[in-house]
Amino acid sequence: MKANNNPTVKAVSRPGLPRRLHMFYGIGEFGQQFSLGTLNYFLLYFYTNVLKIDPIAAGVLMLVAKFWDGINDPIVGLFIDRSKPGKDGKCRPFLLRWALPAGVFLWLLFYAPNLNPTLKLVYAYVTYFGQDLCYTATGLAYTTLQARIASEPQDRVILNQSRAFISMFSAIFVSSATMGLVGAMGHGDEGKGFRIVIGIYAAILTLSYIFVYFLTKGYDKQDVATEEELADSVKTEQVPIREAVAALLKNNLWRWYIVAGVLYSATSSVTSGLLIYYVSYYIGNRGLMGLAGLCSMVSGFLAVILLSLFTKKLGKNRTCVTGLCISLVCIIIRIVTGDHVIPLYLACLLVSGFGMTLYASLMVPNTMDCIEYGEWKTGIRNEALVMSAYSFGTKMGQGLGTSSIAFMLAAVGFDEAKSVQSASCVSGIHALGTVIPLIAYCGLIAVMLYINFRFEKKMPQIRAELKERRLQH
Repeated sequence: MKANNNPTVKAVSRPGLPRRLHMFYGIGEFGQQFSLGTLNYFLLYFYTNVLKIDPIAAGVLMLVAKFWDGINDPIVGLFIDRSKPGKDGKCRPFLLRWALPAGVFLWLLFYAPNLNPTLKLVYAYVTYFGQDLCYTATGLAYTTLQARIASEPQDRVILNQSRAFISMFSAIFVSSATMGLVGAMGHGDEGKGFRIVIGIYAAILTLSYIFVYFLTKGYDKQDVATEEELADSVKTEQVPIREAVAALLKNNLWRWYIVAGVLYSATSSVTSGLLIYYVSYYIGNRGLMGLAGLCSMVSGFLAVILLSLFTKKLGKNRTCVTGLCISLVCIIIRIVTGDHVIPLYLACLLVSGFGMTLYASLMVPNTMDCIEYGEWKTGIRNEALVMSAYSFGTKMGQGLGTSSIAFMLAAVGFDEAKSVQSASCVSGIHALGTVIPLIAYCGLIAVMLYINFRFEKKMPQIRAELKERRLQH
């Protein structure tokens, strides 16, 4: 085991995170969901039904974009880790600089220009890639800031609990109200409707990051470091890029969480992106979209409220397994009943939403364990690089999931020009919406049980050893 040659800036002793900080930090997630939720639920629909891009071409676009993620995520992570410490810390300046570009590119992504098919596809590539880079810069800085604000595991859970609770308001609103707003503001012209609605969402996204920048001042560990500590951190934190990447690749815990992140995000993107097709063509009631989206999320409020209780009783990983098992039972019921009984279908979405929120609310705190594990194993602490890998895994899963929808819809014979699809297409949409989550939940349960057995039980000892090392320096 290497000696720790990368001591971090000493954290100022605090009696705990103040309650107002939970609200201040959570504002960023409130805005972020207006971007993430819109992309997950409506981007593919916008491409195929508004921009009139071929579903296969849209799928290829989203798949190619993931190679772009493979480049920009670790680069941004290294930039944050290697940026010079100052009065604003390392993460907050990225929020301020990239807040406006993030909002602009989100709006451009849902702008439907009157171009020929080839130029429309080019436009989609440019705006998607631009939006993705802005999302990386703001999202990665925002998530890494959480690790720098809260160093204790339970503090991270509580901070993420507040973040998740606040985000649910915007997530529920986006999923249940967006299409209604598009229709109302566009007066039947969906292109116009999307331009207006996403313009409002983009403004909310930009303002939320700016608010986080100002309201969290003084809570990043480096915001309150002494000049001597800042000078020392400049000398010790500039780990060569090759060593930083090598240390990350040796982090076994990180690799397993990447697998879990990709699997979860891909499945979540498939179920979210398919929902509008599922209720429109399988259920046969497009007006059910808002209620279905609401049911899949509203129970998450209860899950977030009970999150601390679950983690104190079961630990983070077993809480994740519990949530996944709840969702697994619901998907089995849906397969058996064929979703022919609408109240039961909505009830399953409601209960499954509770289970998946238990899991999803712990993804970030779980990944933050990789920071301590990596430092313990290699002596190198790379907060932003570790979280960039989490961001990459999440977006890789989202891209694979969303792009696969286009390929799967094509495979079952979906034709966007038809208001009524063939019987084989309808049954195929049902299979896509149920069997894929069933397989994914089983895989996630297996991964989380392995992580619990192999790593989580060791984390208290690892953190104790790290504290001893830091005292020696």
